[in-house]
Amino acid sequence: MADVAPARHGDSRDGERRDGDVSRPSNPDVSRADWRSGDTTGDRDETATGRDEDRAQLILITGLTLAVIFVTVVLLLNTVIYTENLATRGVDAGGGEAVEFRDGAVDDLGAIMDREHRTESSVDGVIADFEASAAAYANATTDLRARDGVVADITVVGIEPGHFIAQEEDGGGYDELTAGDGTTADWTVAGNATRARDYRVTVAPDSLSASSGDAFTIVAEGAPGGSNATWSVSLWSASDPDDINVTVTNETASVTETFAPAADGNHTVDVTGGTVNGEPFDALVWAEGVQNDDGTADYDIRYENGDEATGTYHLVVQSDDLDSGDDDQYGSSPADRSSQPYVVDAVYSADVEISHRTPELEYGDVIRVAPGERDA
Repeated sequence: MADVAPARHGDSRDGERRDGDVSRPSNPDVSRADWRSGDTTGDRDETATGRDEDRAQLILITGLTLAVIFVTVVLLLNTVIYTENLATRGVDAGGGEAVEFRDGAVDDLGAIMDREHRTESSVDGVIADFEASAAAYANATTDLRARDGVVADITVVGIEPGHFIAQEEDGGGYDELTAGDGTTADWTVAGNATRARDYRVTVAPDSLSASSGDAFTIVAEGAPGGSNATWSVSLWSASDPDDINVTVTNETASVTETFAPAADGNHTVDVTGGTVNGEPFDALVWAEGVQNDDGTADYDIRYENGDEATGTYHLVVQSDDLDSGDDDQYGSSPADRSSQPYVVDAVYSADVEISHRTPELEYGDVIRVAPGERDA
């Protein structure tokens, strides 16, 4: 008699799997991992495996690309920094010693120049004095450099003559800024000048006028044939009697600023340098207001109301038309330093050839020494 009993849960017929049957498939070639993933055929999904490999290669290529980009950026930044350092440094480390030598020579020769026109000692004149002192300085300096293995040389190759005009302290006090006769308040300090340098005026605060109308005034006025406009600077007392008002006037404008006194209690105006008691005053620009670039235009330097200030001054001027002690041009005393004011021959500027040679670097230049000239 046929067995018609229902099949029990878990039994299978002819190797077939019923729903809900979680027993291991009868196919022995099917791995456990394939069975758990539902793949009972025994074959892996080759498409999925290929996608995984492509993704890994893409990540690797992207990483290498980023690495190349980062290295390139670093190299570019290093190049930019190095280029900027070269551009701003001006000279390399080896050139610094040569530049220091050059700048020291300029300062020292400027001091020698200033000393010689104040204390001319030989009958041959101030130019011969300066050349002799410069040669002695060059010999001493180059000998010292030779001890350090440096071949250096300083040679004066050209000199421009000038005149030194000064009113210095007499007996420890200040004098009125009048002419050589001591009474003329409005007078010409230097006529037909083409250049001026190292022009400084020092005044006592209590000697200044309280009004701008009669203040002591320095006037630079274009002479016939010149191209410069009239320019002036006036010095007068501020509301605080220790301070000073400085007014710069040209043909189109007038600018006034107030300055506190210097450490010694007085006021020093660097006319060609553009400072008052060491502080810059933008309107006080000799180069733009008076002197042109090539020094071909003539101008007169005059004082007005010289009896409204007591103090000292000095300046060096250049002019082919002037002779020492020419009262018609200067309005000052002959070449006698005991007089106040006085005018003597001077060296206005000098061209100096500088060379500095080491095993690493050879440096050479021709420099112009004119201390206190315009923007120097």
